[in-house]
Amino acid sequence: MGGLAELAFTAEALEAAWHVVLANDSADGTLAPGTTRFSENADAHIEELAAQLADGRYSPSLLTPVTIVSGTKERVLHVPSIRDRIVARAILAAVTPLVDPHLGPAAYAYRPGLGVADAIQAVAALRAEGLHTVVRTDVRDCFPTLPKDMALRRFSAITDDEGVYQIVAALLDRGFRQPSGGIRAVKGVAQGCPLSPLLANLILVDLDRALLRQGFPAIRYADDVLIAVQSSADAQEATRLASATLEGFGMELNPDKSRITSFEEGFTFLGEDFGPRYPPLIGDHRIRDQARHVLYVGNQGGRIRSSAGRIVVESKDDARLLDIPSSQVARIVCFGSVGLSAGARSWVLSNDVDVIFASRKGNYLGTMLSHAQRYRPARIRAQLAASDGPQASSLGRAIVVAKITKQQVLLERLNRRPGHERVADAVGQIESLIRMVPDANSPMELMGLEGAAAKFYFPCLGQLMPELMRFSERSRQPPQDVPNAALSYLYTILLGECVTALHAAGLDPAFGLLHTDQKNRPSLALDLMEEFRPWLVDQVVAEAAIQRRLRPEHGRREGTDGVLLTKQGKEIVVDAYERRLLGEVRGAIPDFTGTRRRHIYRQAQRLQAAISSPSITWTGLSWRP
Repeated sequence: MGGLAELAFTAEALEAAWHVVLANDSADGTLAPGTTRFSENADAHIEELAAQLADGRYSPSLLTPVTIVSGTKERVLHVPSIRDRIVARAILAAVTPLVDPHLGPAAYAYRPGLGVADAIQAVAALRAEGLHTVVRTDVRDCFPTLPKDMALRRFSAITDDEGVYQIVAALLDRGFRQPSGGIRAVKGVAQGCPLSPLLANLILVDLDRALLRQGFPAIRYADDVLIAVQSSADAQEATRLASATLEGFGMELNPDKSRITSFEEGFTFLGEDFGPRYPPLIGDHRIRDQARHVLYVGNQGGRIRSSAGRIVVESKDDARLLDIPSSQVARIVCFGSVGLSAGARSWVLSNDVDVIFASRKGNYLGTMLSHAQRYRPARIRAQLAASDGPQASSLGRAIVVAKITKQQVLLERLNRRPGHERVADAVGQIESLIRMVPDANSPMELMGLEGAAAKFYFPCLGQLMPELMRFSERSRQPPQDVPNAALSYLYTILLGECVTALHAAGLDPAFGLLHTDQKNRPSLALDLMEEFRPWLVDQVVAEAAIQRRLRPEHGRREGTDGVLLTKQGKEIVVDAYERRLLGEVRGAIPDFTGTRRRHIYRQAQRLQAAISSPSITWTGLSWRP
């Protein structure tokens, strides 16, 4: 068996799958007869199932037709046996982390950490953007018409495990016994199989991409689709595009459930009644309020001191600007000439509070850490070996793919008509570069691909801004416009976060995998932050500009120093950045739930594990809104 099969078909994995199947089956209070029989001797059944999978004796059973009556309508589900559901569920658990990153920003169903509430909020956000015309539709007979062979090919290309492929192919080839006694094949995929929703997502992602790349923001939950646009003409074009895309692989829109409507008129989506103002957009619906916060200080000539269990920030004229309990401070970020008293220095070092220093212009200078953040020699030796060997290229490939994939997703999320042609072209170019990554054999080649992607990405991102905020290239040292100044400012803060996360993981930020150790820069921190740039910073800046919170007057030009953010501009972007980092996310990393800030630390830990043990594969985050 391949590595994925060994992961999916252990007795432990099958037992975990059994508990999920049991919970699902008992949700209505009644166990099916097959579940009851299996539960009477579950341990023995699981051991036998694991043995059959290990030595090739496992063979799926026939499906059982079950008629579901809903009002005057009937539909037939083809239900697998309990043992087949356990096997399929175990495969699903093993392959979801591999498949999920390929699904893009429009799909909300059957993905860890996403659900109906997220889809509803995404629709409310489109309404708040001013896209008041809506296409409501779904896919007609989705599972029965799903192109099974195409889905299996895509599944195989992503998972790359012959053992798992053979089992999934056998599960998809099952038929059911007719009343007459003959065996009949199931059209498409069986709706009762745990793998069917994942396979449907692998096909319908083509529908998502076709709409997003043509500037039609779409929200899809399984086969239920909503497209928000600016006009009836756009709605008609979006409907035509959706229909043509589905027809390309033998599926079609449901004419009985397809209509063009508006928020003003009102409609129902995912059981929620939408109107001009309801349901409300709740920007904080996933933010976790934390007892400790980051303190940002940029008052030139000011100082930070500790006094009687409190942290006090004073201006250069000794005016008290802030006075808070020290228990509320988790990190301090200083910009420019900000002093740190001896008492404050002693407090931060004694309480494991890191202090990040940046120039007034926002350039990263360094981080002060307590002795508790000490190195571990074995990890440093492994890191040095990795940075100078073939492991640097393998990890580097994963880092580059993680970053430019998120750049692609962000462009798709922000794409609107008109001007969609430029995004479609940039996304196509980025996709072609992603396909070249596996052939890159050195950090230099990988950085070349990353740089090529940036040349398509940033001009396109700049054109998605409001007219007075548009830019044509990434400018830095110095930035030439407000969006670039905001990007540079937040990248500095993010770099400090990554330095701290690497220290906490026992790694030295100086020895990079992609970025070379030159100019005393924290090269590994630059590596770690790559995938977080579009996910945490670029999205914050773009949305602040699009929502008119960040505007041209929030920058000032200082001679040849380019454009610097005003005090208010800094407050706007830092507040938006902090709120994004406090948002809780599940499913971006397998089996991990936490704030986006905790995801930085988790990725540093995963990177440390991969560096210390080459058999461990490091992967980037799966995009979550």
